Amino acid sequence: MKRTTFGKAAISSLIVATTMVGCTGAAFRPSTSAAPAKGNPVRLAEQAEKELERHDIADAIAAAEAAVQLAPENSDYRALLGRTYVAAGRFASAQSALEDAVTLGSGDARTIVNLALVHVAQGRADDARNLLVAHADTVPAADYGLAMAMAGDPVEGVRILSEAIHDPSATARTRQNLAYAYALAGRWKDARTVVGMDLEPLAANKRISDWAQIAEPSLAPLRVASLMGVTIDDSDAGQPAMLALAPAAAPVPAEMAQAEPVAELPVADAATQPEASPVQLAAATPQPVVQAVPASKPAPRDFIIEERPGKPVAAKPAAKLAAKAPVKATPVAAASAAKMQQVAFIKPVGNPSQWVVQLGAYDTAAIAKEKWMVMAGRDAMLSAFPVMTSQATVNGKTYHRLAINGFAGRADAMTACKLIKSRNGQCFVRESAPGATPQRWAVAGRGRQFASR
Repeated sequence: MKRTTFGKAAISSLIVATTMVGCTGAAFRPSTSAAPAKGNPVRLAEQAEKELERHDIADAIAAAEAAVQLAPENSDYRALLGRTYVAAGRFASAQSALEDAVTLGSGDARTIVNLALVHVAQGRADDARNLLVAHADTVPAADYGLAMAMAGDPVEGVRILSEAIHDPSATARTRQNLAYAYALAGRWKDARTVVGMDLEPLAANKRISDWAQIAEPSLAPLRVASLMGVTIDDSDAGQPAMLALAPAAAPVPAEMAQAEPVAELPVADAATQPEASPVQLAAATPQPVVQAVPASKPAPRDFIIEERPGKPVAAKPAAKLAAKAPVKATPVAAASAAKMQQVAFIKPVGNPSQWVVQLGAYDTAAIAKEKWMVMAGRDAMLSAFPVMTSQATVNGKTYHRLAINGFAGRADAMTACKLIKSRNGQCFVRESAPGATPQRWAVAGRGRQFASR
């Protein structure tokens, strides 16, 4: 079994993923199937929590898996199972368990931050950012800021944490999270200054040096493991198949029932979520790494849209399609049509919010403009929104970020991003960066110009 070892979290116990730091889980060997479970799921869950506190990860996993097997619809047990997998460095298994917990309704801050960091470790930074934005009202600012920086948007992370450190409840962890966000943004002088607020000069210098060792974008899994104080188990075979969340029941045939239109997927609201206890991320002090574990997707450009060859199929009027070949509507098709019709009515507003949809980040302003021309030329919805650019420096390199604005609020921006993804595009929602520049770029073939307001 190959393992990559990391040091402990910087200041104190990290409670985001586990109740301890530095545990290697050396006695654990992942299994591909779980034995039939017996016992009381409540007691098994309590046992799993105790085993986590004792650093007995193998026993914690066994107890949590048994609890999930006995009560598969319980979101708390699945969230606990995800934490035990994280403690063992089994990020693929943790992703399955935590996603199932969220599907079943879990929205507590610890589960959301755990899942976001696991997404980053798995090379899914865009999913991590979208998850964090959707639960921005639930996740504490100190955790949200660093998690967002870890997920590839250090500028946003710095902005959030710069405000959080002025809160009376801010601790040394909050300051160290800001320092780490500065480091991820390539602002090493600022990072050294903030680190020095809580550490002696020699210790502060060492911490900066340690962070620099894993600053490369491709080392995202190592940064996550170091932050969580765990070791990566690169032999993880995934969560046992028998624990997979059962799929929803098949829809009733169209002839037997009329489909109700499906509303737009909601953005989590703090008013509908139970108040979560504060969760704090601690910036990590990694040890030198002998062997790097590659991410499942290239990390440096995971938020840059890859243009696909070929032209999109032109939409035809519904009346002509019906005249050609009448087709009976199924519930799923009717729901999808209703959702897309709702999205189609989102238009730029005269007094927009600060929420924007980022479409990509590119090496030069010229490339950003070229990509916009292609995207807007293919997608009428995109071309209707004002376009803006901003710059972000990551690891000393400047990127030109391309985004559209004009949204009434975050919900409209999230809906637009969902539509873009449904058309094989890439995007995520964030707040507008300071100094963003409105652009007036004519879209070829349309004879129009669009500018941010």
